[in-house]
Amino acid sequence: MFYYNKGMTDKFTAIYDMLWNTSFDALSRGEIEIDRYITNPAADRRRGLTLIFRPTDEVKSNILAFVEETRQLEPDQYSYPEASLHFTVLALFTATVDHQQEYDQLDVYQAAVENALDEISPFTFTLKGLTVSKSALMLCGYPRPDNLNIIRQKLRESLIRAGLAQGLDRRYTLTAAHTTIMRFSNPLRAPARFSEFLLENKLRDFGTLTVNHLQLMKNDWYMSPENSTLIKQYAINNRLNY
Repeated sequence: MFYYNKGMTDKFTAIYDMLWNTSFDALSRGEIEIDRYITNPAADRRRGLTLIFRPTDEVKSNILAFVEETRQLEPDQYSYPEASLHFTVLALFTATVDHQQEYDQLDVYQAAVENALDEISPFTFTLKGLTVSKSALMLCGYPRPDNLNIIRQKLRESLIRAGLAQGLDRRYTLTAAHTTIMRFSNPLRAPARFSEFLLENKLRDFGTLTVNHLQLMKNDWYMSPENSTLIKQYAINNRLNY
């Protein structure tokens, strides 16, 4: 059994290593979990409200180059298109079929976001390394300093005060900073070769960016461009851009 461990105590690395150590062996044997909606998007009525940030053009270019390499090996899987690439700050409510009652309170959600972003500074974000689950391939992010989780905690507190905690952290409490670039939609063609490729690129560096703007999005589960709408963009220093 292969275990990847850099010997670091960083909390983000611990999360990514846990995912890798839990799923890598299964993936190398082709034991994956196939997303039942990804190839039938019309059947997916789940929608959410999410605060995100996007990669810069340079980092995006590095991501897309790697996505193309993975596509060459496993063309049957769902690779995230350029317009879908993002990093989740927080799902204000987890994507659900019962979304309209939440969208009806959009003004209250926006006020909660604006309150949470007060006195938050821009931060540096490095994207380096891979991790996997049984359903997806992800890239590992590292904020410095960890203003990202400060924002998340302030958002949770702001949403609770506004009475909007009913859909918050429904799947799990988000603490890491990964981005998903591939979801498994079909059996792997060559799981051993694919896992070898992932291992070869385990420490790949995708670049560093400064996070100084966040976007509030109506979105589906995959942040698909056809099902996602920008509500507002915020400067981290709480100056509303548009």
